[in-house]
Amino acid sequence: MENISLESKLDLFSNYLNHPERIDVNCEIIINLKVNKFISATLVSNLIYDYDTKIVKDTKDNGTTEPEKKPRIQLKNVFGVGLSYKF
Repeated sequence: MENISLESKLDLFSNYLNHPERIDVNCEIIINLKVNKFISATLVSNLIYDYDTKIVKDTKDNGTTEPEKKPRIQLKNVFGVGLSYKF
């Protein structure tokens, strides 16, 4: 489409010396929208899966006292609106 652009990027990382089978993922998708000649919008979505980052899960339902820490999917979404005027 003329007023919409899509950009995607996928990065894969691995530590070759320590557990080379564990692949960390960083995926980014950017959508740019031009509403009219004055207004534009951007939507950015980022997905990260990193084996070295341990995230605590809420364990109130299983009755254990130790929190469960393990790698999990992390998501980030950003929405921006811009206004431009030439004079």
